[in-house]
Amino acid sequence: MLQIAIIGLSTFGKRMIDELYAVGAELILIDRNAVVIDQYKAKAKACYVVDVANVKDSLEKLIPQTIDAAILDFDDKLEPSILMTHFLHQMGIKNIIVETQSDTHAELLELAGATRIVYPELEAAKNITPQLLSKKLSNYIQLSNDFAIAEIEISKELEGKTLKDSNFRSEFNLNVVACRISGEEELKALSDPNFVFTKDCNVVVAGTNEAINKYVNKHSPNSSYSEKSYLTRFFKK
Repeated sequence: MLQIAIIGLSTFGKRMIDELYAVGAELILIDRNAVVIDQYKAKAKACYVVDVANVKDSLEKLIPQTIDAAILDFDDKLEPSILMTHFLHQMGIKNIIVETQSDTHAELLELAGATRIVYPELEAAKNITPQLLSKKLSNYIQLSNDFAIAEIEISKELEGKTLKDSNFRSEFNLNVVACRISGEEELKALSDPNFVFTKDCNVVVAGTNEAINKYVNKHSPNSSYSEKSYLTRFFKK
């Protein structure tokens, strides 16, 4: 079973509790606010009301060294983030995920031993911005600096064509992984090469930012020059 320690229950930490609990992870929660701990204790294997500034000596008793990951959320407060990151790194915890909003803080946290820095507001903005700029994009998730998953509308020229005849891979270097019929919430995995696209069908594709940008620009003839220019700049990031 996945075992995660969440230390500092600000907005990001609370959201991670809900998401990890939903998938059956075993949670250890640490925060100095007893009221917040009490709100989430039903979702945790263990809870501790502790001020992290004074936790170093007892940290090994609270968090097993074999834990899969530790997630830190101190609402972008630098001192407790660095202290706890450093303590966990000294313990040998291999996966230390820290929330921050500052590039300067991120550099210091990496020096202290953080293995991943999370920018929740920035990541949300990057996912939403392409959707606002192009009607072809319904959902967009940036997975790395140059790779993303996007939900896009089917262009008119693809209506009535099968997946194997759509040329998504050969023309746009995009892999179609799922589809969604208009009005339906659920996505359906798409592997049948004889699946026929209809006008009310959206597809989820995976590919580089450049490949997605190429499709969006070609099939958004009504987009303004400024929108296309921004999309090109955005997708190249």
